Amino acid sequence: MSLLAGLCALLLAACGGSSSAPAPSSPAASSAANASGRPAASASATSGGSASAAAGASGAGGASGTGSAAAAPVPNQAAFDQLVVAAKQEGKVNVIVPPGDIYRQVTDVFAKKYGIQVELMVGNGNADIVPKVDAERKAGQYNWDVIAHSPGAQFQGLETIGAMDPLRPALVLPDALDDSKWGKGFADGWADKNKSYVYSFVGFVDDTLKVNRNVIPESQLSKLDQAWDPAFKGKIAMFDPRIPGAGLQAAAVWLLTMGEATLRSFLATQQPVTSTDRRQVGEWIVRGQYPIVSGVAPDSFGVFRQQGIDTSQVKPLDPTNPKGLIYTAGTGSLGLINRAPHPNAAKLFANWLLSQEGQAAYSKITGYNSRRLDVPVADPDYQVDWSQTYLNIDIEANYDSRVKAAAIAKEVLK
Repeated sequence: MSLLAGLCALLLAACGGSSSAPAPSSPAASSAANASGRPAASASATSGGSASAAAGASGAGGASGTGSAAAAPVPNQAAFDQLVVAAKQEGKVNVIVPPGDIYRQVTDVFAKKYGIQVELMVGNGNADIVPKVDAERKAGQYNWDVIAHSPGAQFQGLETIGAMDPLRPALVLPDALDDSKWGKGFADGWADKNKSYVYSFVGFVDDTLKVNRNVIPESQLSKLDQAWDPAFKGKIAMFDPRIPGAGLQAAAVWLLTMGEATLRSFLATQQPVTSTDRRQVGEWIVRGQYPIVSGVAPDSFGVFRQQGIDTSQVKPLDPTNPKGLIYTAGTGSLGLINRAPHPNAAKLFANWLLSQEGQAAYSKITGYNSRRLDVPVADPDYQVDWSQTYLNIDIEANYDSRVKAAAIAKEVLK
């Protein structure tokens, strides 16, 4: 070592430096560090209105921060192109979706574009998805790659059994992350407290009760509080509010906006007929068997319309009453499953689904409105006014209201 080089080394050591730069960590190392469990939320990653807040307190997407639970790579087309090559080598992706052939139609668009086979697991929600995945994993079987379902099925379902990976580090497609293309910005779509695991790409304003106007005209029923009239007993159906789903969402909204006594009164007085079959609940109101329904999902109407069945007679009850409105993602949220058999194909599917192309296909086929502003509104009846705020109980920060509403429903409904 020369005298000059030795002096430089001594000076660097005295200043706490090093004569060589540290090697950057690789994406693979970052992914491995996040694969084993869910990191704790930071203060900046736990925004969103609380369940006890007034109806307008939480943002439409329910999240206002931009923090994430894991470091995210800089999005670029080259990284996405490399992902496409790796995903095609795997050749397959296994996706968990809600019931209905329309979801197969969405994944068929992806399969045709990339030549990647898609296998689906269909489930209503936590009640059937979580036990199946949990039993498989306990038997050493890791069969699933990605989930496109309700946010609660993820942060209150798969996350609780340690089955999810952070999604944010997997998003590399610039189009998918373009902040200007999403209602209230990209970050507003995170549904979990960490803002990294569960991303809601659907956003629509729903009403807690719908009416078949061919059976019950507005002259008989026009206000939300009239639905508590005993005269309508026997005419009301509900997606079972004792389990996660659209019926429980409605119950939670009433709990927050009208109080526990009012929720109990509805369930006890009206004794709504319940079902855990999404299609059945939709058929009941479309055909008029039960002309008042709580918890019918928009994707049910999408299926009926594809079959040429008229659904125009189904209208929201008292649609301007904030006590009966809710902002929701429905079953339109995305997450990655850890220890995935096809990790690159899973990431490709996630990036594609959040792109303009993926969202346009999803929205057109399912009838759900996308949060993307460059995708045509599929159903104007559920359109979000992005300048407004709505009650959102689909986010993890507000989920306690659903837990309490479910407990009440289990106690009252026999």
